[in-house]
Amino acid sequence: MRNSLGFSIFTAETNNSHMFLQIAKKGQNRWWMYLLSILVIGLGVLVGQMPIYGLLIAKGVSGDEIAEMATTLNFEPAGITQNMTLFFMLLAFAGGMLGLWFSVKYLHRKKFRWLITPSERVNWRKILFSFLLWMGLTLLAELAFFLIHPENYAVNFQPAQFFGLVVVSLLMFPIQTSWEELVFRGYLMQGVSLISYFRWMPLLVTSAAFGLMHFMNEEVSAFGLGTTMTYYIGTGLFLGIITLMDDSLELALGVHAATNIYSSLFVTFEASSLKTAAVFEMKSVNMSEMLIAFFAAALVYTFVVAKKNGWSNWYDNILGPVAKPNNGQV
Repeated sequence: MRNSLGFSIFTAETNNSHMFLQIAKKGQNRWWMYLLSILVIGLGVLVGQMPIYGLLIAKGVSGDEIAEMATTLNFEPAGITQNMTLFFMLLAFAGGMLGLWFSVKYLHRKKFRWLITPSERVNWRKILFSFLLWMGLTLLAELAFFLIHPENYAVNFQPAQFFGLVVVSLLMFPIQTSWEELVFRGYLMQGVSLISYFRWMPLLVTSAAFGLMHFMNEEVSAFGLGTTMTYYIGTGLFLGIITLMDDSLELALGVHAATNIYSSLFVTFEASSLKTAAVFEMKSVNMSEMLIAFFAAALVYTFVVAKKNGWSNWYDNILGPVAKPNNGQV
């Protein structure tokens, strides 16, 4: 049988461990819907950016000044604090989330929850466990860096700004990170799986797309394309693998939220794409050491959750077919 994209796929019932990708076959999946959805999501992001520019216009800021501030992401000359700038920048992802929700619900006729889990309910405890585990591993890695290079850390604690930063970070970063996960490891991974025979295909495609999305980040020019893309694409692969193994997006949601909230609140550096009043500022960054720490933490994290959840059949879940035929029928 052929799906609505026109590609042959298995139609028989599949192993329950494959339901996260298989549930993508429900609803409407015509190819043009995916193109239109990407436009709608992009429009949502643009709409989410409008409030800060509307505020600047209301303050009488000229067009040239707005363009310069948008380039540097420094709106303080217009009386907009660093924390408020962060809030408005992350508000764009709230607009993108609305665009994604509209596309999934009204274009594809799917349940929005299916981007997270094929189960009847989202497991919030699993998300929290994942968040705390990755936050703990990140803190341990940072402690190791501090013990090795204590001279590289400078205290940057500014109480008046920091407590406002906590509120903005806890309120807005879960929206931003969830949007990225729902788009890449949810919507796109499920969508690409409809035209893929093997599960590694949506994993690789979405990991590469995730890396390319960060191509314009300041870290790329500061540390080099190869190093930064290794990190971003490697992060995409890590989050994609735990999503496929767990058959849900819940673990990835927790990891991604922990990563960005930690970066916002605790440690920053000059070339960071996140400009915040974090507790510490690093004078220099050794990206090779950072990559080693990241991959080590990812291995420890994967080991812990694999033991906790009894993961097995790694080859089939990551590299095997998207759908298994039942009794040889396809």
